[in-house]
Amino acid sequence: MANSALASTSQAQVRPAVSQVKQVVQERTQCRADKAACIAIAEAAQALLVALVSCAAEEARRGGAEVRRGGAARILPWHIGQAVQSAEFRSSPFFTKTTARAADGTSGSTVKEARRAARAARLDGHVKVNPFRSLVKRTARAHGNVALTAPLVVALSAFVLEAVNQVADTAGEAAAKSDATTTITADHVRTAVTDLLGGDLQARALAAIDAALVAEAVGE
Repeated sequence: MANSALASTSQAQVRPAVSQVKQVVQERTQCRADKAACIAIAEAAQALLVALVSCAAEEARRGGAEVRRGGAARILPWHIGQAVQSAEFRSSPFFTKTTARAADGTSGSTVKEARRAARAARLDGHVKVNPFRSLVKRTARAHGNVALTAPLVVALSAFVLEAVNQVADTAGEAAAKSDATTTITADHVRTAVTDLLGGDLQARALAAIDAALVAEAVGE
């Protein structure tokens, strides 16, 4: 489903920064996360963002969305809402969480609702400032033909934060069950991705994690 140009952007220059993920995990859970785990969480969150924006872009084009200068299709909250309702997303437990409804900014289809969703996600994650707005903008630019409104940038940054939170929480639970350690590893993140995502979403997220960890090992 994901646009090939966008699907290829799940790399270090586009995914959430490892330091940002580490901050969220430390403030969210009682566990530590090693570097490989932070990279894996970042890749999982980016895979979700890429899939959501790609699907929303397809919805926008099918619906004859406004095309801005340079050929960028303007994505509206409604397009995100339609994307989340697609079979692929609905089959993933991640999208059955109540906070996922707010992540698309369509609860009331208003700027106020989008900002409220972002604020709630920040508070829930104990993060005072959402660090992922620039990531959302970079992802849209990497897509090359998508224009996001300012409220959607806010809402999608909340979505990324929610993705990091859920993956970190589930990986922390896996770590607690596996042994007495309080350190989240990449294997625990893979377990979390398997639990939270289904179908192609799961496959793409796991492939992105594996590719990123191989690249990290080669670069060391």
